[in-house]
Amino acid sequence: MNHARLIAGREEVTSIPRRHTRWRADSGRAILAALALVLLGLVLHRQVLDYAGPADERRFLDYIIRYLGAYSDIPSLYFRDHLWHHPLPYIGYALEYPVGTGLLIWLLSFVHGSMVAYFLTSALLLGAAALLTVWLIGRFPRGNPWLLALSPTLALYVLLNWDMFGVLLMVAALLLLERRRDGWGGLLLAVAVWTKFFPIVMLPVVVYERLLRGRRWDAAALMVTFGLATIAINGPFALTRGPAGLALRPAWLYFFRFNANRPITPYSANFWNLFGVYGINISTAAINFASGLLLIIGLGTVLLVMTQAAARGAHPRHDLMLPAVVALITWFLFINKIYSPQYSLWLAALLALAGAPPLLAAAFAGVDLLFYATTWTGLYLDIRGFPAGATWVYTQPAWDAMVLRELVMLLIIAWALRRLLRPAETLSVHPD
Repeated sequence: MNHARLIAGREEVTSIPRRHTRWRADSGRAILAALALVLLGLVLHRQVLDYAGPADERRFLDYIIRYLGAYSDIPSLYFRDHLWHHPLPYIGYALEYPVGTGLLIWLLSFVHGSMVAYFLTSALLLGAAALLTVWLIGRFPRGNPWLLALSPTLALYVLLNWDMFGVLLMVAALLLLERRRDGWGGLLLAVAVWTKFFPIVMLPVVVYERLLRGRRWDAAALMVTFGLATIAINGPFALTRGPAGLALRPAWLYFFRFNANRPITPYSANFWNLFGVYGINISTAAINFASGLLLIIGLGTVLLVMTQAAARGAHPRHDLMLPAVVALITWFLFINKIYSPQYSLWLAALLALAGAPPLLAAAFAGVDLLFYATTWTGLYLDIRGFPAGATWVYTQPAWDAMVLRELVMLLIIAWALRRLLRPAETLSVHPD
């Protein structure tokens, strides 16, 4: 069956429904709401600005962990990696992040004179990335920027790590790909992947969507651009000359080794932790294998649903790609052995740009807020000398909150797959 012909026959251009026009018109007010949450995030981390101890990561952690929800990876890594000396990642030291994040950390280290200045400079960049992301979401035909602008996830995690910058790159890449600018889209997708690696799962979805549409040259151009950009980004840091010729630099490989050997932890709990609750101990190697297998199964399922949706010929151009991306990234985060808290930013942004039902977005934000509150409360009680209370929090409300979060993630996947299969109204997509 010629899927491309079926889809082409349905790609009509009609006016954008009134509610989508309203969401785009409200982008300015949504940006102001997002700004308020970003500033709230800065308030939550205000104790970082008061630190006056020695430039030592352990001493900083002993100080900051005593304040509920004030911890941030940004000052922690500033002290750990001696960023005031401006060491170049992968050349001067090993780093557990991809090259894009490493370069961002390195560049930010040149515009400060202290940890506080470094943190505020990072906060300014990440806050601007959050506001720009909200604005870009308003440019998607179905995008509802309010779903991100009003999400407590923004306040809780925008300054926890550098993920917000990666979210911006992913959303910008998706917008370019949505508008058929595959060359620039492939380039920006490569930058997003090598800033935070897991958007790599988007690549097969986007390429397959082009093939379903009969756009083989676009698929090839996207893959070539992505490949060349990947080489350009990683080449200077990945390759080194040894006695036997070119070899991969161990400091660059550290990102992959670190994540392969990283064990599950209660602070970033997901469904893998449930096995331990019931006395089933699974090795890190077994979890890695199972996660990889489940990822392949998930990818195959999403591609199969895309094929069925294409065969129905009832979807406009954007309806195949975005729901598939939402489903696969959510599945990836669900099966991953680590769910760092700031990963919720990615899901909140994806729900917003895909125009998810507000109730679904609110449910995810609610259970994520509940998990945040319970885990930080447990950590706070432990540090303050109440280990019995901390144990109760981790074995009762924190676990319940984690289970609820995982269930809502499965609901997100189900919604995205249903969006793929359900005939949707055709929206106009302007190439401007």
